[in-house]
Amino acid sequence: MKRRAMFISVLLVLAIALLSGCDQAPPVRPTSEPGAPLLVFERIGGIAGFQDKLVIGYSGEYYLERQGQEERIGLLSKERRAQLENWLDHFAPLTLRLEDNPGGPDNLLHQLVWTGRGTATANHTQQDEMLNWATSLLDELSAAAD
Repeated sequence: MKRRAMFISVLLVLAIALLSGCDQAPPVRPTSEPGAPLLVFERIGGIAGFQDKLVIGYSGEYYLERQGQEERIGLLSKERRAQLENWLDHFAPLTLRLEDNPGGPDNLLHQLVWTGRGTATANHTQQDEMLNWATSLLDELSAAAD
């Protein structure tokens, strides 16, 4: 339990640091340190009242939080890790923030923060692929947790 709390604390601190540095100087090249977040995906709001967060580390470890309460920690499948490794050295860091009804009722927010080591800027199609991959993974892990 103590290790899990420490792991979660480290991931959350790193995620906050990443988010707070989005509008500042160019990011420092991330390293592949164990526990460092490679991808942070959040789905919040909507008519269903989502409150989901998925944090994935460079080694394929993940932390899933659903409805701000239910937690799950694990390691991605070989296939899922292979996709991340494919993107890792190719795509530069990016942040996607999509809302379906900004400022309105039942607004659904999807936010993806990617801290890859690549230099290529992901185009719209590639960003959609990353977002769909993260959404699919979140849904898959959520179903497994039920």
